[in-house]
Amino acid sequence: MPTRFHDKHRRAKRASRRLQLAFWLSLLLAHLGYTSVFFLPLIGLVTLGKSPHPIIASGGVISFLAMPVIISLVAALYPTSRILIAYHTMRRTLDAMTVDEQAASLGATPACPHNNPAERRYTNLIAELSLAADIDDPDAYVLRDDHSINAFALSDTNGDLALAVSQGVLDNLSRDELQAVLAHEFGHIENGDPTLYNRLTAMLSCYYSNGGGRRGEEHLYTPEVRGGRQILRMTDDETNLITSSSILYLYGRLLQAAFARHREEMADARAVQYTRDSSALVGALKKAYALHTQGIHPRRSPLDRAHIYFIDYRRPGWRRLQTHPTLRERIKTWGGGNISGAELRVILSNIDACRNNRAAAPLQPIAPLPEPNPSYPPATYDRLLAAKLQPAPDDPVAALLAYFAYHSGAAYAELEKAALLPEAMQTACRRAYNTIEQSDPLQRLALIAYLSRAALNFNIATKRYLDPIIRRLIQHDGELSRYEHTAYLAWRATCIPDNNDDYRARETAIAYLYNYLAADDPDDPNPQSTYQRLLTKGPALSQAPAWQPLNTDTSASSLQLCRHGDTLRRLARPYRQTLYNSLTNYYRQKPQLTLKQAHLRFALQHLLIPQALPAGE
Repeated sequence: MPTRFHDKHRRAKRASRRLQLAFWLSLLLAHLGYTSVFFLPLIGLVTLGKSPHPIIASGGVISFLAMPVIISLVAALYPTSRILIAYHTMRRTLDAMTVDEQAASLGATPACPHNNPAERRYTNLIAELSLAADIDDPDAYVLRDDHSINAFALSDTNGDLALAVSQGVLDNLSRDELQAVLAHEFGHIENGDPTLYNRLTAMLSCYYSNGGGRRGEEHLYTPEVRGGRQILRMTDDETNLITSSSILYLYGRLLQAAFARHREEMADARAVQYTRDSSALVGALKKAYALHTQGIHPRRSPLDRAHIYFIDYRRPGWRRLQTHPTLRERIKTWGGGNISGAELRVILSNIDACRNNRAAAPLQPIAPLPEPNPSYPPATYDRLLAAKLQPAPDDPVAALLAYFAYHSGAAYAELEKAALLPEAMQTACRRAYNTIEQSDPLQRLALIAYLSRAALNFNIATKRYLDPIIRRLIQHDGELSRYEHTAYLAWRATCIPDNNDDYRARETAIAYLYNYLAADDPDDPNPQSTYQRLLTKGPALSQAPAWQPLNTDTSASSLQLCRHGDTLRRLARPYRQTLYNSLTNYYRQKPQLTLKQAHLRFALQHLLIPQALPAGE
């Protein structure tokens, strides 16, 4: 272990030295890129209305190109200089700031060990680790309005150091777990990361300012506005890649992620080396994961400083843009395995015990725990869907919003605070939310079936009013769970009118549906064979794509099915009926369906032929 650790440490230092080289190389390439952008229009202007052949024949090509090249090189100096100015401005800004000023700019305030036992324990551990590392004690800070688990280390040009932890670290971690988090940050300090991170922040600042580093929109799905397709949008910093064509921005993100991810792995290794036990680090990471599932969301860190934090809670997205390994990956790396629902409840119980020891307020489960996923015979679900819902909601509109609010993964109070629910309906929505929260998971399938059928009778004005609210509720947590996904499919069935599309123009959507169904059964020994069998039962496809393994638990696959769902709803009635029959036969042959599969079955059948389902009366 020591040999491997020190070998990795040396490699990390070599990678750090390449950081500066990567910046200057990107600057050179940017200048050449801007030159080409200016050069091509100039050539077009020069040759406008002239034949190039006499010039080439006279041997004057070089002289012909010289002036446009010179003008382009000079013109490209302007955007290139903007990059340099932004870089040096941020460097000067960070160099001029003390660690106290940097900590304050990130929302941290000085620790108060004399008045607070938890903060006294925190500063005592800093003193112990400083002695072990043979460095001066860093100044101690606390992010008092961040109740997630997080931390970061800072430095300035005077060599002063600061270390900040969130209030969630102080309230929820045991002494050993707190020591592991602090040891991780001391690993960054020993590796010289705070200074290097300041340089990286300056580089990212110029990339983002010149590369369109704005909040972007990820196209989630639906009908309308552009080219006959509506788009449901999920907003997040992670989606700048989609909306910005800036190569510089992408380069900056890739550079940040590649550099920071490696340093985080090294800091985790240093934490284990300090504590001589990986269980404390794993315990802290598991508690961070458990709190996040409970809707304890962290302060939003600046994107160009995401690399300095102990945990980056942004949605994973493309791996090469991740500044940290995911929590699950870090837990597995140090022997923590997978977290089951039962273990999650134990972790939350341990968090409550730590909070009691700290005299902190008891942790309130402000978001739903992971839903159980029991299995029942298909006939059980059929009887449930055919039965009359008792009691039926007094206000189906409010109950529909409450259903999406419940599955958004956020506390109702948080949704109210974010103004995501109509003020005039908040009382009714809260009442329905509380009813859903206390209901049996199986009963929630009957509820969404009832609400989907009720929505068929909503007038156009009501549907136009509800659709953007539902989309915002889905966007709120940045994740599309199976229950949100299937409820949204059923909702869209009420919004998209019947059409007369020919299935032969929509073969890709049909094939993806079959592929998704085959991949959605974890007990199927041969999903590829199931896919081929489904192809023979539905509309005859002229060129069916080959089977592709899918992870149906990801948002990406769910989004893709949502997109294709709108397409399938627009097929002519006979084609939808054929698809409906093939789905019904497919599910009927299964001895058991999980609750998630049953939700998907209802949503797809409702999407294709809403009137064919039992009325539940």
